[in-house]
Amino acid sequence: MAVLYQQFIHPILSRKESDRYIPVQTGDHYDLVVDELTRYGQFTVGCKTGNIATRCNAITEDHLIFQIKKAKDSEDYSITVLKNAPTFYKPPRMEIYSKMEAKETFDSYEIIGHPAEFRISDKIAKERMVNFIEVSLTSSFYFNKLGKERMKFTFTIGKIQPGINRKVKFRDDTYAFGKEEDDSE
Repeated sequence: MAVLYQQFIHPILSRKESDRYIPVQTGDHYDLVVDELTRYGQFTVGCKTGNIATRCNAITEDHLIFQIKKAKDSEDYSITVLKNAPTFYKPPRMEIYSKMEAKETFDSYEIIGHPAEFRISDKIAKERMVNFIEVSLTSSFYFNKLGKERMKFTFTIGKIQPGINRKVKFRDDTYAFGKEEDDSE
């Protein structure tokens, strides 16, 4: 039993844990399916904890909290977004980002094919963000193993402006915004 654990289980668990120390990258995506029994799901974006751990020192813990509640007899969901730090928000089917003042609430059908986008950072200067990480939320349908149609929520890392400098790591295993220097020169 010990050999089985040492050879197979431990390497898999340690690899999953080590992935938590890698900063997010453009294109990373995370799926969430709300449990049918509780009809409630929560998804958080933070620095070192949460479903998306950005590993960026400019992002606070629980920077964004998505609370998703399922209707009792249908695949309709109510989505509430709470912010704990500076955030810009672009509602579905809108073209312009605006400062998110308080919580935002919308329904799941609004984000089918039209994402809700969020820009998170540590500061807003003159009504704009210089450094930010963009997170978009979309929903789609899929068929589960029982052949029942279910809704899946997808969180995608969009633009990271100007990037995360992976060569300079702080003592608390976080990184700062910045471009990585090329060694090719």
